[in-house]
Amino acid sequence: MSAAALEDLLAESPQDAADRADRAFDALAGARPLVLYGAGRVGRRVLAALRAEGREPVCFADAGAGPEAPAVDGMPVLGLAEAADRHGADAVFVVTILNPRFPQAEIARQLRDAGCRHVTSWIPLGWRHPAALLPHYAVDRPEGVLRAAGDVRAAFALLGDEASRAEYVAQVAWRLTGDFGVLPQTHRAVAEQYFSPDVLALRDDELFADCGAFDGDTVATFLAASGGRFDRYVALEPEPGNLAALRARLATLAPDVRARVDVLPFAAAAQRGTLRFSGGGASSAAATDDGEIVVQAAPLDELLAGRRVTYLKMDIEGAEPGALQGAAATIHRERPVLAVCAYHAQDHLWRLPLAVAGLVGDGYRYSYRRYEPDCWELVLYAVPEGRSAPDGVSAGRSA
Repeated sequence: MSAAALEDLLAESPQDAADRADRAFDALAGARPLVLYGAGRVGRRVLAALRAEGREPVCFADAGAGPEAPAVDGMPVLGLAEAADRHGADAVFVVTILNPRFPQAEIARQLRDAGCRHVTSWIPLGWRHPAALLPHYAVDRPEGVLRAAGDVRAAFALLGDEASRAEYVAQVAWRLTGDFGVLPQTHRAVAEQYFSPDVLALRDDELFADCGAFDGDTVATFLAASGGRFDRYVALEPEPGNLAALRARLATLAPDVRARVDVLPFAAAAQRGTLRFSGGGASSAAATDDGEIVVQAAPLDELLAGRRVTYLKMDIEGAEPGALQGAAATIHRERPVLAVCAYHAQDHLWRLPLAVAGLVGDGYRYSYRRYEPDCWELVLYAVPEGRSAPDGVSAGRSA
Protein backbone atom coordinates (compact mmCIF):
# COMPACT_ATOMS: atom_id res chain seq x y z
CA MET A 1 0.00 0.00 0.00
CA SER A 2 2.73 2.47 0.92
CA ALA A 3 4.61 1.82 -2.33
CA ALA A 4 1.51 2.50 -4.42
CA ALA A 5 0.77 5.64 -2.41
CA LEU A 6 4.33 6.85 -2.97
CA GLU A 7 4.04 6.30 -6.72
CA ASP A 8 0.80 8.28 -6.77
CA LEU A 9 2.58 11.19 -5.11
CA LEU A 10 5.53 11.03 -7.50
CA ALA A 11 3.33 10.94 -10.61
CA GLU A 12 3.08 14.75 -10.69
CA SER A 13 5.65 16.46 -12.89
CA PRO A 14 8.06 18.97 -11.35
CA GLN A 15 6.67 21.71 -13.59
CA ASP A 16 3.08 20.97 -12.58
CA ALA A 17 4.12 21.07 -8.93
CA ALA A 18 5.90 24.38 -9.45
CA ASP A 19 2.84 25.87 -11.14
CA ARG A 20 0.61 24.57 -8.35
CA ALA A 21 2.88 26.11 -5.72
CA ASP A 22 2.88 29.46 -7.51
CA ARG A 23 -0.93 29.55 -7.44
CA ALA A 24 -1.51 28.02 -4.01
CA PHE A 25 -1.73 31.12 -1.85
CA ASP A 26 -3.96 33.07 -4.21
CA ALA A 27 -6.26 30.04 -4.45
CA LEU A 28 -6.54 30.00 -0.66
CA ALA A 29 -6.61 33.69 0.15
CA GLY A 30 -7.57 35.63 -2.95
CA ALA A 31 -7.91 39.32 -2.09
CA ARG A 32 -9.12 38.73 1.47
CA PRO A 33 -7.47 40.67 4.31
CA LEU A 34 -4.72 38.77 6.11
CA VAL A 35 -4.09 38.23 9.81
CA LEU A 36 -0.75 36.69 10.74
CA TYR A 37 -1.16 34.36 13.71
CA GLY A 38 2.20 34.37 15.45
CA ALA A 39 4.58 37.33 15.73
CA GLY A 40 7.81 35.38 16.15
CA ARG A 41 10.64 34.88 13.68
CA VAL A 42 8.51 33.23 10.99
CA GLY A 43 5.75 35.83 11.38
CA ARG A 44 8.14 38.73 11.01
CA ARG A 45 9.75 37.22 7.92
CA VAL A 46 6.33 36.59 6.36
CA LEU A 47 5.34 40.19 7.12
CA ALA A 48 8.46 41.49 5.37
CA ALA A 49 7.80 39.29 2.33
CA LEU A 50 4.20 40.50 2.06
CA ARG A 51 5.24 44.12 2.40
CA ALA A 52 7.81 43.60 -0.37
CA GLU A 53 4.95 42.71 -2.73
CA GLY A 54 2.87 45.66 -1.51
CA ARG A 55 0.40 43.71 0.62
CA GLU A 56 -0.14 44.85 4.19
CA PRO A 57 -1.79 42.45 6.68
CA VAL A 58 -4.27 43.98 9.08
CA CYS A 59 -2.52 42.75 12.23
CA PHE A 60 -0.66 40.05 14.06
CA ALA A 61 -2.74 37.87 16.38
CA ASP A 62 -1.46 35.98 19.40
CA ALA A 63 -3.42 33.94 21.93
CA GLY A 64 -1.26 35.33 24.71
CA ALA A 65 -1.39 38.99 23.72
CA GLY A 66 -3.01 41.42 26.11
CA PRO A 67 -4.81 44.67 25.30
CA GLU A 68 -1.60 46.69 25.60
CA ALA A 69 0.61 44.39 23.54
CA PRO A 70 3.32 46.38 21.72
CA ALA A 71 3.41 46.51 17.95
CA VAL A 72 5.89 44.21 16.17
CA ASP A 73 7.69 45.72 13.17
CA GLY A 74 5.02 48.44 13.11
CA MET A 75 2.17 45.91 13.02
CA PRO A 76 -0.41 45.88 15.85
CA VAL A 77 -0.69 42.66 17.86
CA LEU A 78 -4.19 41.66 18.97
CA GLY A 79 -5.26 38.90 21.30
CA LEU A 80 -6.96 35.99 19.57
CA ALA A 81 -10.45 36.83 20.85
CA GLU A 82 -10.22 40.43 19.68
CA ALA A 83 -8.70 39.49 16.31
CA ALA A 84 -11.39 36.87 15.72
CA ASP A 85 -14.15 39.29 16.73
CA ARG A 86 -12.89 41.95 14.32
CA HIS A 87 -11.67 39.84 11.42
CA GLY A 88 -12.74 36.21 11.88
CA ALA A 89 -15.53 36.30 9.33
CA ASP A 90 -13.60 37.80 6.43
CA ALA A 91 -9.84 37.62 6.92
CA VAL A 92 -7.56 34.68 6.20
CA PHE A 93 -5.68 33.77 9.37
CA VAL A 94 -2.21 32.68 8.26
CA VAL A 95 -0.52 30.53 10.89
CA THR A 96 3.04 31.83 11.01
CA ILE A 97 4.23 29.33 13.59
CA LEU A 98 6.39 26.24 13.04
CA ASN A 99 7.25 24.93 16.47
CA PRO A 100 6.92 21.47 18.04
CA ARG A 101 5.35 23.00 21.16
CA PHE A 102 2.39 24.23 19.11
CA PRO A 103 0.93 21.44 16.92
CA GLN A 104 -0.68 22.73 13.77
CA ALA A 105 -3.91 20.77 14.27
CA GLU A 106 -4.33 22.28 17.72
CA ILE A 107 -3.67 25.81 16.42
CA ALA A 108 -6.21 25.38 13.62
CA ARG A 109 -8.80 24.03 16.09
CA GLN A 110 -8.17 26.96 18.44
CA LEU A 111 -8.61 29.48 15.63
CA ARG A 112 -11.78 27.91 14.31
CA ASP A 113 -13.26 27.61 17.79
CA ALA A 114 -12.61 31.34 18.20
CA GLY A 115 -14.62 32.05 15.06
CA CYS A 116 -11.91 32.31 12.38
CA ARG A 117 -13.51 30.93 9.22
CA HIS A 118 -10.47 30.93 6.91
CA VAL A 119 -7.25 29.37 8.23
CA THR A 120 -4.08 28.31 6.41
CA SER A 121 -0.44 27.73 7.25
CA TRP A 122 2.26 30.07 5.97
CA ILE A 123 3.73 27.39 3.68
CA PRO A 124 1.89 28.56 0.51
CA LEU A 125 3.32 32.03 1.17
CA GLY A 126 6.73 30.43 1.51
CA TRP A 127 6.27 28.83 -1.88
CA ARG A 128 5.33 32.24 -3.27
CA HIS A 129 8.37 33.96 -1.75
CA PRO A 130 11.09 31.29 -1.71
CA ALA A 131 14.01 33.72 -1.80
CA ALA A 132 12.80 35.40 1.39
CA LEU A 133 11.28 32.48 3.29
CA LEU A 134 12.77 29.18 2.11
CA PRO A 135 14.19 26.78 2.90
CA HIS A 136 12.99 26.62 6.49
CA TYR A 137 13.76 23.28 8.06
CA ALA A 138 12.04 20.72 5.78
CA VAL A 139 9.74 23.33 4.19
CA ASP A 140 10.78 24.06 0.61
CA ARG A 141 9.32 24.21 -2.87
CA PRO A 142 7.48 20.98 -3.79
CA GLU A 143 9.08 20.50 -7.17
CA GLY A 144 12.36 19.71 -5.40
CA VAL A 145 10.85 16.43 -4.21
CA LEU A 146 9.79 15.42 -7.71
CA ARG A 147 13.12 16.31 -9.26
CA ALA A 148 14.67 13.83 -6.83
CA ALA A 149 12.05 11.12 -7.48
CA GLY A 150 14.66 8.45 -8.22
CA ASP A 151 16.41 9.03 -4.90
CA VAL A 152 13.05 9.24 -3.09
CA ARG A 153 12.19 5.77 -4.39
CA ALA A 154 15.64 4.37 -3.63
CA ALA A 155 15.52 5.53 0.00
CA PHE A 156 12.00 4.15 0.43
CA ALA A 157 13.23 0.75 -0.77
CA LEU A 158 15.76 0.66 2.10
CA LEU A 159 13.13 0.87 4.84
CA GLY A 160 12.61 -2.35 6.73
CA ASP A 161 9.19 -2.06 8.39
CA GLU A 162 5.72 -0.88 7.50
CA ALA A 163 5.59 1.82 10.19
CA SER A 164 8.68 3.42 8.64
CA ARG A 165 7.31 3.19 5.12
CA ALA A 166 4.01 4.78 6.18
CA GLU A 167 5.84 7.63 7.94
CA TYR A 168 8.08 8.15 4.93
CA VAL A 169 5.15 8.39 2.50
CA ALA A 170 3.36 10.83 4.82
CA GLN A 171 6.51 12.97 5.00
CA VAL A 172 6.77 13.01 1.21
CA ALA A 173 3.09 14.00 0.99
CA TRP A 174 3.61 16.86 3.44
CA ARG A 175 6.62 18.14 1.51
CA LEU A 176 4.52 18.15 -1.65
CA THR A 177 1.29 19.61 -0.29
CA GLY A 178 2.20 21.67 2.78
CA ASP A 179 -0.83 20.07 4.45
CA PHE A 180 -0.02 19.09 8.03
CA GLY A 181 -3.14 16.94 8.04
CA VAL A 182 -1.38 14.25 5.97
CA LEU A 183 1.09 13.63 8.83
CA PRO A 184 -0.15 11.09 11.38
CA GLN A 185 -0.90 12.82 14.66
CA THR A 186 0.41 9.83 16.61
CA HIS A 187 4.09 9.85 17.47
CA ARG A 188 6.46 8.12 19.87
CA ALA A 189 7.22 9.25 23.40
CA VAL A 190 10.06 11.77 23.44
CA ALA A 191 11.70 9.74 26.21
CA GLU A 192 12.24 6.95 23.65
CA GLN A 193 14.00 9.17 21.12
CA TYR A 194 17.16 7.38 19.91
CA PHE A 195 16.29 4.36 22.08
CA SER A 196 13.00 2.98 20.70
CA PRO A 197 12.87 -0.60 21.97
CA ASP A 198 11.07 -1.81 18.86
CA VAL A 199 14.06 -0.69 16.77
CA LEU A 200 17.17 -1.78 18.64
CA ALA A 201 18.62 -3.16 21.87
CA LEU A 202 21.20 -1.27 23.93
CA ARG A 203 24.28 -3.18 25.06
CA ASP A 204 26.18 -3.10 28.33
CA ASP A 205 29.43 -2.23 26.48
CA GLU A 206 27.98 0.69 24.50
CA LEU A 207 30.25 3.52 23.42
CA PHE A 208 27.71 6.19 22.58
CA ALA A 209 28.87 9.20 20.54
CA ASP A 210 26.37 12.05 20.93
CA CYS A 211 26.77 14.68 18.19
CA GLY A 212 24.71 17.66 19.24
CA ALA A 213 24.60 16.90 22.96
CA PHE A 214 22.78 20.21 23.63
CA ASP A 215 22.27 20.60 27.40
CA GLY A 216 22.60 16.90 28.19
CA ASP A 217 19.00 15.92 27.47
CA THR A 218 20.12 12.83 25.54
CA VAL A 219 22.56 11.93 28.32
CA ALA A 220 19.60 11.77 30.68
CA THR A 221 17.47 9.60 28.39
CA PHE A 222 20.43 7.34 27.62
CA LEU A 223 21.10 6.75 31.31
CA ALA A 224 17.43 5.91 31.85
CA ALA A 225 17.34 3.56 28.86
CA SER A 226 20.65 1.87 29.70
CA GLY A 227 20.19 1.69 33.44
CA GLY A 228 23.65 3.25 33.74
CA ARG A 229 25.29 0.20 32.13
CA PHE A 230 27.62 1.38 29.35
CA ASP A 231 31.31 1.71 28.54
CA ARG A 232 31.81 5.35 27.47
CA TYR A 233 29.70 8.32 26.45
CA VAL A 234 31.28 10.96 24.19
CA ALA A 235 29.27 14.21 24.11
CA LEU A 236 30.01 16.74 21.35
CA GLU A 237 28.56 20.21 21.89
CA PRO A 238 30.19 23.34 20.45
CA GLU A 239 27.75 26.14 21.36
CA PRO A 240 29.00 27.90 24.52
CA GLY A 241 25.67 28.26 26.31
CA ASN A 242 24.66 24.68 25.63
CA LEU A 243 28.12 23.48 26.61
CA ALA A 244 27.89 25.21 29.98
CA ALA A 245 24.46 23.67 30.61
CA LEU A 246 25.78 20.25 29.60
CA ARG A 247 28.70 20.47 32.01
CA ALA A 248 26.39 21.60 34.79
CA ARG A 249 24.09 18.63 34.22
CA LEU A 250 27.02 16.21 34.15
CA ALA A 251 28.26 17.61 37.45
CA THR A 252 25.08 16.29 39.10
CA LEU A 253 25.72 12.69 38.04
CA ALA A 254 27.15 10.01 40.31
CA PRO A 255 30.97 10.05 40.17
CA ASP A 256 31.25 6.60 38.59
CA VAL A 257 28.89 7.65 35.80
CA ARG A 258 30.47 11.06 35.26
CA ALA A 259 33.91 9.43 34.96
CA ARG A 260 32.71 7.57 31.86
CA VAL A 261 31.49 10.70 30.04
CA ASP A 262 33.86 12.69 27.83
CA VAL A 263 32.93 16.18 26.59
CA LEU A 264 34.35 17.48 23.31
CA PRO A 265 33.60 21.15 22.48
CA PHE A 266 33.41 20.55 18.72
CA ALA A 267 30.85 20.41 15.95
CA ALA A 268 31.01 17.27 13.84
CA ALA A 269 31.85 18.20 10.25
CA ALA A 270 33.43 16.92 7.06
CA GLN A 271 36.76 18.60 7.85
CA ARG A 272 38.52 20.78 10.39
CA GLY A 273 37.60 24.43 10.50
CA THR A 274 35.02 26.75 12.01
CA LEU A 275 31.27 27.01 11.67
CA ARG A 276 29.00 29.94 12.37
CA PHE A 277 25.82 29.48 14.36
CA SER A 278 22.95 31.91 14.74
CA GLY A 279 20.90 32.28 17.90
CA GLY A 280 21.61 30.14 20.92
CA GLY A 281 20.25 27.34 23.01
CA ALA A 282 17.39 25.38 21.51
CA SER A 283 17.12 27.75 18.56
CA SER A 284 20.71 27.39 17.37
CA ALA A 285 20.97 26.78 13.65
CA ALA A 286 24.05 26.39 11.51
CA ALA A 287 24.41 29.47 9.32
CA THR A 288 26.27 29.77 6.07
CA ASP A 289 27.89 33.16 6.51
CA ASP A 290 26.45 35.53 9.06
CA GLY A 291 25.98 33.58 12.29
CA GLU A 292 27.25 35.47 15.31
CA ILE A 293 28.63 32.44 17.18
CA VAL A 294 31.84 30.88 15.81
CA VAL A 295 32.56 27.29 16.88
CA GLN A 296 35.30 24.79 16.19
CA ALA A 297 34.49 21.89 13.88
CA ALA A 298 36.29 18.64 13.18
CA PRO A 299 35.61 15.27 11.52
CA LEU A 300 34.56 12.39 13.74
CA ASP A 301 37.25 10.23 12.15
CA GLU A 302 39.71 12.51 13.93
CA LEU A 303 37.79 13.12 17.15
CA LEU A 304 36.95 9.45 17.68
CA ALA A 305 40.21 7.99 16.42
CA GLY A 306 41.14 4.84 18.33
CA ARG A 307 37.72 4.51 19.97
CA ARG A 308 35.45 1.49 19.53
CA VAL A 309 32.22 3.30 18.63
CA THR A 310 29.05 1.21 18.89
CA TYR A 311 26.34 3.89 18.60
CA LEU A 312 26.47 7.21 16.77
CA LYS A 313 23.70 9.80 17.22
CA MET A 314 23.40 13.07 15.27
CA ASP A 315 21.07 16.02 15.83
CA ILE A 316 23.16 18.88 14.49
CA GLU A 317 20.87 21.44 12.87
CA GLY A 318 21.20 20.30 9.27
CA ALA A 319 24.93 19.51 9.29
CA GLU A 320 24.30 15.76 9.30
CA PRO A 321 25.46 15.02 5.71
CA GLY A 322 28.84 16.64 6.29
CA ALA A 323 29.23 14.94 9.66
CA LEU A 324 28.55 11.55 8.08
CA GLN A 325 31.18 12.29 5.46
CA GLY A 326 33.64 13.16 8.22
CA ALA A 327 32.85 9.88 9.99
CA ALA A 328 33.11 7.65 6.92
CA ALA A 329 36.15 5.65 8.05
CA THR A 330 34.79 5.18 11.58
CA ILE A 331 31.40 4.04 10.32
CA HIS A 332 32.92 1.67 7.78
CA ARG A 333 35.30 0.17 10.35
CA GLU A 334 33.10 -0.03 13.45
CA ARG A 335 29.64 -0.52 11.83
CA PRO A 336 27.81 1.21 14.69
CA VAL A 337 24.13 1.82 15.19
CA LEU A 338 23.27 5.21 13.71
CA ALA A 339 20.42 7.49 14.78
CA VAL A 340 20.37 10.59 12.58
CA CYS A 341 17.80 13.38 12.69
CA ALA A 342 16.19 13.90 9.29
CA TYR A 343 13.89 16.91 9.77
CA HIS A 344 16.29 19.80 9.18
CA ALA A 345 16.05 19.93 5.36
CA GLN A 346 13.59 18.80 2.72
CA ASP A 347 15.93 16.31 1.08
CA HIS A 348 17.35 14.79 4.26
CA LEU A 349 14.37 12.42 4.26
CA TRP A 350 15.89 10.49 1.35
CA ARG A 351 19.44 11.86 1.24
CA LEU A 352 20.45 10.58 4.67
CA PRO A 353 19.39 6.92 4.22
CA LEU A 354 21.21 6.84 0.90
CA ALA A 355 24.31 8.42 2.43
CA VAL A 356 24.40 5.90 5.27
CA ALA A 357 23.81 2.99 2.90
CA GLY A 358 26.73 4.18 0.81
CA LEU A 359 28.98 4.03 3.89
CA VAL A 360 27.88 0.72 5.43
CA GLY A 361 26.88 -1.43 2.47
CA ASP A 362 24.76 -4.48 3.25
CA GLY A 363 23.70 -5.85 6.61
CA TYR A 364 21.78 -2.88 8.03
CA ARG A 365 18.09 -2.36 8.77
CA TYR A 366 16.64 1.12 8.25
CA SER A 367 13.72 2.59 10.17
CA TYR A 368 12.05 5.96 10.69
CA ARG A 369 10.44 7.03 13.95
CA ARG A 370 9.01 10.46 14.90
CA TYR A 371 8.85 11.80 18.45
CA GLU A 372 7.01 15.14 18.18
CA PRO A 373 3.89 16.39 16.35
CA ASP A 374 3.97 17.57 12.76
CA CYS A 375 7.38 17.37 11.08
CA TRP A 376 9.59 17.42 14.17
CA GLU A 377 12.11 15.01 15.69
CA LEU A 378 12.08 12.55 12.83
CA VAL A 379 14.92 10.08 13.37
CA LEU A 380 16.49 7.73 10.86
CA TYR A 381 17.82 4.55 12.46
CA ALA A 382 20.37 2.36 10.71
CA VAL A 383 20.91 -0.77 12.79
CA PRO A 384 23.40 -3.55 11.96
CA GLU A 385 22.40 -7.19 11.91
CA GLY A 386 22.20 -8.65 15.39
CA ARG A 387 21.07 -5.42 17.04
CA SER A 388 17.69 -4.74 15.48
CA ALA A 389 14.33 -5.79 16.86
CA PRO A 390 12.00 -7.86 14.66
CA ASP A 391 8.80 -6.17 13.50
CA GLY A 392 6.55 -5.45 16.46
CA VAL A 393 8.97 -6.84 19.04
CA SER A 394 10.49 -4.82 21.88
CA ALA A 395 14.20 -5.51 21.88
CA GLY A 396 14.97 -4.59 25.49
CA ARG A 397 18.68 -4.93 26.25
CA SER A 398 21.38 -7.28 25.06
CA ALA A 399 24.60 -8.23 26.74
